[in-house]
Amino acid sequence: MKYFLVIFLMLFLISCKQKSENYTHVILYKDSIYTANIQYINTPEKALISGYLFAYGNECIANSNKNKCEILYELNITDECNNDHVSFLKKWFKNDDLMQYKLRNCPNLPHNFATQNSIKKIVLKRSSDTLTITIKASGMNTIQEKFWTIEKTDSYLIKDNSFIKIN
Repeated sequence: MKYFLVIFLMLFLISCKQKSENYTHVILYKDSIYTANIQYINTPEKALISGYLFAYGNECIANSNKNKCEILYELNITDECNNDHVSFLKKWFKNDDLMQYKLRNCPNLPHNFATQNSIKKIVLKRSSDTLTITIKASGMNTIQEKFWTIEKTDSYLIKDNSFIKIN
């Protein structure tokens, strides 16, 4: 009986460790896209990255070499306005009113819009059921001649195939 209990506890500990995911993946840094890291991401990470690209980047057009477009390509998203993709994002961000609002219009920022954003950095960190994204984007409004840089970090709890923002 003792041996059975010891084996059971060992298997339990091993299975708990396998389910716990803890890592940091640099996706984009200094105009370099780390495609090897993109290959290892799961569905929640794909949703978070593509959601933030949607929110902070301009529309992709054919043969665009923008970081956003190349990352979407690596994520196997050929059209971010595809109904399936928009529905996918709406499901994952169902608790985020701002994202739901942005997802009403696709694209969020057209490629020829006066406001042009460029994604500069994306880092994902996963700690069990918490996913954190750091994103840096720079932009300009060509009509008003205004420039900006945004760098922010947001964390989400992954629950029932959706995100709950925790900061």
